[in-house]
Amino acid sequence: MGNLKYRYIILLSLFIGLMFSACNKNWDNHDAVTDPILTVNLLTQINKNPDLSTFSSYLVKTGYDKVVASSKTFTIWAPTNAALAKLDQSWVTDTAKLKQFVGNCISYQSYLTNAPNPVLTIRTLNGKNIQFTKTKFEEANIVIADRYVGNGVLHTVDLAVLPKLNGWDYLNSTSTSIQKTFLQSLNYIYFDPTRATVTGIDPITGLPVYQPNTGYYQGNYFLNRSNVSNEDAKYTFVILTDAAYTAEKAKIGKYFTVTNPLNTAARNTFISDSITNWNVVKDLAFVGDFSASLPDTLISRDSVKIHLDPSAIVETHKVSNGVVYVMSRIDYKMSSKIRPIVIQGEYYYDYLNSSGTRSTLTRRNPFTNVDFREIYFHTMTIASYWVRYKPTLYNAAYKVYWVAVRDFGTTGTPVLFPQRVAFGTSVLITTLPYTNVTILNYNEVYAGTYTATSYGLLDTFLVGNTTTTDGTNSIVCDYIKLVPVLN
Repeated sequence: MGNLKYRYIILLSLFIGLMFSACNKNWDNHDAVTDPILTVNLLTQINKNPDLSTFSSYLVKTGYDKVVASSKTFTIWAPTNAALAKLDQSWVTDTAKLKQFVGNCISYQSYLTNAPNPVLTIRTLNGKNIQFTKTKFEEANIVIADRYVGNGVLHTVDLAVLPKLNGWDYLNSTSTSIQKTFLQSLNYIYFDPTRATVTGIDPITGLPVYQPNTGYYQGNYFLNRSNVSNEDAKYTFVILTDAAYTAEKAKIGKYFTVTNPLNTAARNTFISDSITNWNVVKDLAFVGDFSASLPDTLISRDSVKIHLDPSAIVETHKVSNGVVYVMSRIDYKMSSKIRPIVIQGEYYYDYLNSSGTRSTLTRRNPFTNVDFREIYFHTMTIASYWVRYKPTLYNAAYKVYWVAVRDFGTTGTPVLFPQRVAFGTSVLITTLPYTNVTILNYNEVYAGTYTATSYGLLDTFLVGNTTTTDGTNSIVCDYIKLVPVLN
């Protein structure tokens, strides 16, 4: 009995030992590659396919063969030989263009066709964004999908997809036009110390010394506000035909005419033309790609409402960051572009002198429950005390209004005080009539009509009464509004 028990224990120990040994061997091999395809890189996989031999040769020619054979992870959309046979030879013979094309077919990371839902925007190695769906790579059909290898995914496509120009690239690729010439004139050179090469430190100033001609880059004032070169944004960009551009300048130019007596006539003409050009182009780029469905109204960065009539679209160009429309006309209400000028009372430029008490009051309109701020100048001992503003006015006639809420000194028999608006210089060349500031009036009050004879900054004054008696020459103002008379 004892011997049987002893033999049983020995057999059980051997069995357990064998089990542990097997488990250890399985654990040692748990992360071993069992699928041979995962030992293959993308370059090897492409070279195995005779139908991708042309694309393989382009990889070698551009140096991308070494890139896609590396340990990083990529997705490649490789065009077939038949697709590349249709590629314009200018893309093949120009090495720089060929590199742009091949880079357009490759992205970092692995993207299988089950990833888009319904579409993915993917940055390729040439810096462009492409659209990837379950069946498409941009306009190309995916004919062989999801070949997974050790360093990524290979798709085969039936079309050579060229890298698209962005909106700014497209403009610069076109023939000379009025709009293109003006926009290019807005280029400038700037210095970026973070990208310049530092060669040492000035022992006197302690400032960096930069290598000459490093850190200088080209900027553009139009792109600073509407960057239609940004590959990571979407824009609808309008390019006007020369006839349409000229018509726009004629339509709005009179409001931007400069007649500065300190300038020569030629200088005034140049400035007027530059300002008019800017006011044409600044409202021709809209955030968003509206090529699929063009709305009735697009809103520019300056909140100008523009209508793009489909019948006025001469050409449509799909670009890498949206769409470009070449148009023979744009439509808008002039009141959307030449808008009222509102001068907030508390944002004054200066005032006559330090006489009296100056304060800014915060009030609430009891009819709208909206807070507002207004200035209250009082106890001045000077007649015709003034507060000055420096708005930029169009060359136009204006109806002038103000909101001046008097909610103080309302008990007993209050003494009303008048004020007026004046334009020009501190000697008050053009003045509007005095108007009493009524009590508890939250509405706009008509103050008169003024015609500006030049576009630009204009000294604008709010002027107190001609008396020196306290309480009769106070100034109060929420805002002054100048409404242009459009024709």
